[in-house]
Amino acid sequence: MRTLQLSLFASLALGACDPGSSTETPDAGGETPDAPTDGGLGCPAGFAGAACVIALHDRAVTDCDPQLVTELRAELEARVMLGPLWAGGRALLRTATPVQIAGGFNSWSTTELASRAVCGSDLMVAVGAVASGYWPYKLFDGQTWSLDARNPAFAYDDFTGNPDGLNSILNTPDSGRGHLVELDRACSTALDNCREVTAYLPPGYAAPANGATTYPVLFMHDGQNVWDDHDCCFGHTGWELNVALDTEIAAGRVAPIVVIAAEHSAARNNEYGLSTQTMMTFMQFQVAELQPKSLAQVRWNGERVAVAGSSLGGLVAMHLALTYPQTYSASAALSGAFWPNGNALRSQIPTYGKQPVAIYLDHGGNVANNSDGAGDTVAVRDALDGIGWQVSTSPSCSLTGDSICYHSEPGATHDELAWKARTWRFLRFLFPAS
Repeated sequence: MRTLQLSLFASLALGACDPGSSTETPDAGGETPDAPTDGGLGCPAGFAGAACVIALHDRAVTDCDPQLVTELRAELEARVMLGPLWAGGRALLRTATPVQIAGGFNSWSTTELASRAVCGSDLMVAVGAVASGYWPYKLFDGQTWSLDARNPAFAYDDFTGNPDGLNSILNTPDSGRGHLVELDRACSTALDNCREVTAYLPPGYAAPANGATTYPVLFMHDGQNVWDDHDCCFGHTGWELNVALDTEIAAGRVAPIVVIAAEHSAARNNEYGLSTQTMMTFMQFQVAELQPKSLAQVRWNGERVAVAGSSLGGLVAMHLALTYPQTYSASAALSGAFWPNGNALRSQIPTYGKQPVAIYLDHGGNVANNSDGAGDTVAVRDALDGIGWQVSTSPSCSLTGDSICYHSEPGATHDELAWKARTWRFLRFLFPAS
């Protein structure tokens, strides 16, 4: 995947441009351009200034006033990694060279929308009509299709004619859908590796009216397995967590949240629990480096975060939450692999003691033969229950600081397809809509 800078997503200010600079109608967020707030520039910061910047472009190309072109360049530089700007049914895209922009919004036409030099300058911009929606697109230079390097929003694509399996995404604030963005890579000197990090931003995240809204955050392990990548995961596809969240949020069953998923490294098994020492090093990296760096790139609400995973990812999620209760409010372990090091987690529960952490536990298989870790999961549940956690059964679980939500799916297998089917359970428990 691409490695992109996303710090501008962290703070989308509200406001707008000089009232004399635009006659554009307000965008879908309902913000009327009226006052400069972008650090001395004429338009408001971030996506909130989209209508203002598009109006500035229209004036610049009409008059070819060098000052207006300079102002337009400055406004676009201030949004260098935000991707397309959209307001009132029009989108503006900046590219490095003249290219065609083809996507779902124009039936993948390679002639309908092109970026061109603004008034003979080296500033390449395309502006065109784009209806509200969630639109995949790519850039086309006449020979090669490429992702939009200035846009961190992307989606997986299993179309056989798309060799990299990805598209850039233009997601209008009123589409009702969330989208994935690439965050900065996270690297560890102690572990001697780096990993890609992806975030799900909920519906309306970029809407001007939501520019000051902050969100709860869930961290996921095995990041390459949790999204709607149909080519991953041993043929099982991913968890489609982003698809489940769009559905659950739209139905009012789950609150809007940000999910941050870091990919596992080649040392996954040791980092997630087979080696106690490596797992401890990984947990320190997760808490002290990966999470702060990632949280700085999204609008986090500042409260304790949740952590989740499956199999060994569920094991390390439990260790993290019980070791760092000041950092984590909740943990979810789907088919948790609790057997390493002589069932060390279960034996350590009395040492950890009761913590103000909500816990979701589930499994498939059969308790009698411990398939899918069923017997081990029940033993962990009962050990937690024995020191004061309150156990209830999904979906009739209420979120408190000492609640365990438990689910058994008899016969379910140990794979992403099974975890995808149970994703809604832990989402509704940990992030109930108010």
